[in-house]
Amino acid sequence: MLYILGMIGKGLGIALLCILILVVAMLLAVLFVPIRYSLRGKREEAGAPEGKIRVCWLFSIVSCFATWKGGIHFGLKLCGIPVYDNLKQEQKKKNREQKKDRKQKKERKQSREKTEEVWAGNDTEPVEAKKQEPQSPAMQSAKESRGPGADGAGQKITPCEETSDGGTERIQDPPEEKAKIQKKKKLSISQKARAVWQKICSFFRSLERFLQKLADLPKNISEKVNALKEKAEGYIAFLQRDDFQRALSLCKKQLFSLWKSVRPKKIRADIHFGFADPSVTGQVLAFVGMIYPLLGKHVLIRPDFEQVVCSGTIVIKGRIILFSLLRVICILYFNKDIKRLIRVWKKEEALHGRQ
Repeated sequence: MLYILGMIGKGLGIALLCILILVVAMLLAVLFVPIRYSLRGKREEAGAPEGKIRVCWLFSIVSCFATWKGGIHFGLKLCGIPVYDNLKQEQKKKNREQKKDRKQKKERKQSREKTEEVWAGNDTEPVEAKKQEPQSPAMQSAKESRGPGADGAGQKITPCEETSDGGTERIQDPPEEKAKIQKKKKLSISQKARAVWQKICSFFRSLERFLQKLADLPKNISEKVNALKEKAEGYIAFLQRDDFQRALSLCKKQLFSLWKSVRPKKIRADIHFGFADPSVTGQVLAFVGMIYPLLGKHVLIRPDFEQVVCSGTIVIKGRIILFSLLRVICILYFNKDIKRLIRVWKKEEALHGRQ
């Protein structure tokens, strides 16, 4: 029995050891196996530009790509098997929409056929239009009860009387209605006068506020200038600190080492360019000449001073090691000078915010 338990424990130990070795191997692979990238671009003299970006890791076990040729196409592959492809996803979406449209058309056709069968089986023809029903006596009496002072829409009609020559003349309003109208006119005039007075008062109040602001303007400007001066002096003192200088030199050094590890290792290009103005072509060529040592000996630049042209090919290859990136991040994160500067900066910002 003890022998069997010992064998089971030994098997479990070996399995756990294998899992631990596999995890450590995967971690080391992620940290030290480089991620390779490549960029290719091409443009013919009478064609559209084309480009392709490819990123792969661990002998192309994991790879992703993005291409441009009149439209963008990108995807992801695992062990050469496509996992995601935007064009296939769009095609599947279009297929689903087309299938849904066909299904709806089929349902509409079936419903139309059913209605035609129902009409064909019915002996009586449908009535095309209903005749206008005569008005009932109750409706006629309600219409007559409106009286001559109202029209069909319920609006009041102004009473008129016939003249001797056959025309019509509006009947004058009674004295009581004239008094009401004059009272309304008097109220409206008083309201207008009150509104004018309120506008005049608001104008003088706004003028007083403007003059007060104008009088306080020199004082406000001097206060803002003093505040900006104090803030600038604080920033200058912060930049002149010894720990800031040490942190700045450390950041420069680490970023330069990071650029050395991730910069392109191979650059091949053949570029033919020219502008309408030959002086612009000469200026671009002068700028390229200054950075030409950084590009490498496999870059060919062909300027054209006679015609407008832009064509060529370019190939860029490089790699990125995650361990170098994590090393730089850890060095900068655990640096005491940088931590101290961050605390001082937060205190200064909080102080200026309170002010």
